[in-house]
Amino acid sequence: MGPTTNVRFSPGARALLRQAARELASPVYLVGGALRDALLGRPIPDLDLALRGARAGAARLARSLRATCVVLDGDAGTYRLILPPGPGPRQIDLSELQGKDIVADLARRDFTVNALALPLTPDLAAAIPAEAIIDPRGGCDDLRRGVLRCETEDILKADPLRILRGFRLAAQLGFSLETGTLRRMRRLRGRVRQSAPERVSAELTLLLAQPGCSLQVRRMDEAGVLTSLFKDLEASRQCAQCYYGRGGVLGHTLEVTARLDALLADPAAAFADAAGPLLEHLEGRLTPGHPWRATLMLAALLHDVSKPETARRMGGRLRFFGHDTTGARRSAAILRALRFSNETIATVTAVVTHHLRPGNLVAGGEITDKAAYRFFRDLGEHAVALLLVCWADHASYLPAQQLKRLLPVASADPAAFDPATVRPAAARKTLRHLQYISQLLRRRFAEPSRSVPKLHVDGHDVMKALIIAPGPLIGKILEEVREAQAEGRVGSKKEALAFLRGLRRNTK
Repeated sequence: MGPTTNVRFSPGARALLRQAARELASPVYLVGGALRDALLGRPIPDLDLALRGARAGAARLARSLRATCVVLDGDAGTYRLILPPGPGPRQIDLSELQGKDIVADLARRDFTVNALALPLTPDLAAAIPAEAIIDPRGGCDDLRRGVLRCETEDILKADPLRILRGFRLAAQLGFSLETGTLRRMRRLRGRVRQSAPERVSAELTLLLAQPGCSLQVRRMDEAGVLTSLFKDLEASRQCAQCYYGRGGVLGHTLEVTARLDALLADPAAAFADAAGPLLEHLEGRLTPGHPWRATLMLAALLHDVSKPETARRMGGRLRFFGHDTTGARRSAAILRALRFSNETIATVTAVVTHHLRPGNLVAGGEITDKAAYRFFRDLGEHAVALLLVCWADHASYLPAQQLKRLLPVASADPAAFDPATVRPAAARKTLRHLQYISQLLRRRFAEPSRSVPKLHVDGHDVMKALIIAPGPLIGKILEEVREAQAEGRVGSKKEALAFLRGLRRNTK
């Protein structure tokens, strides 16, 4: 999307900008992403202002707007106003003008499309000509071309996190990174980890939560940035090239991220009737920008991280025994070092630990009620995340066009589907895995009383029926009842009590 001829703001944003111009000492400028997005016609969730005397200005504007003022960096002079509920942006960031004037300030900013400024006035018009924008670095031309450009290495060196931010902005805006900028990023790739881990994880989350992020993950790898951030992935580049081809395990991993990215963008294409209940269950967690999307992408990136260290040749075959459990430990260490949340670490490690399990279930033939129950019991809240990542893992073995052609039957009932109708024959095993993953999702949402059954009896019922005292045995017996419910052998409290009486007779 190219920039508009006139800059237009929503009534709520315009009112805030006019009030800021009245309250703050002139000159005050709208800068950065808010102005960029206004030019692109994108929503503006927050505003960025640059001025002299940012500290006093932030306090004054906070009182006027009845906002909460938060000090982001007192030394640099950056402050955030959290606005009360209402129309328009939710926060305003105020920054001390850097350098002798606004042009000097803009010269320090990361990318040209962010190095734009609009002088604010109390009578700010509804439509402002683009010519009124201060644009010393050609940012408006780059907006028209859909290009992210940073002219010097010094700008990236000033804050190496800008390297990662470039890929995030490319995913968020649908822009491409200019060739010279990519070369500079590659030369400075080793500096990315110099940033505070919390900043790195926050930027990674923003990137990986964007639809289409897998393309930028691949670009990051081409620039050497991906394995500068995740050093443990570099060894997988040379691993198992005899099986995965050029790029080895890392090439496979990048394909998995691409399949997962496409899956999250359109679950209905993959899961048909199971997609609606899936979206309802996740309550918006698959929407663009939600951090849960980033968690799934991290799991995809790290699911095979320990294949290199576990690779062994056995009987002419390359095997990776224990790469799931070893990989889970390694993934947890990687994410802890980057200060990811405990919730993210728990989800990723659960997925890495169990990512072979759906395939093992399929290898055993039909998935029984008991096997499905034990799967959902053991995975708990992480079951759906695991199934989504495993779907992408198996789907990566099919070329993108072939997968697209087979999607209409990828969610078919495997028991009623004739695999002989699928060409080529090599695709049949992968298709079967995808069908069984869809089947597990249908069981989870269509038959929750069997896949995740709620017990018809409790510990008191067990003690009364079996005439036993409290103790660990109660839990084991309740688990037997739950399995019987999952298999359909117990469907009511009356039947559960009869099941308990049967246990009593069998133990006499």
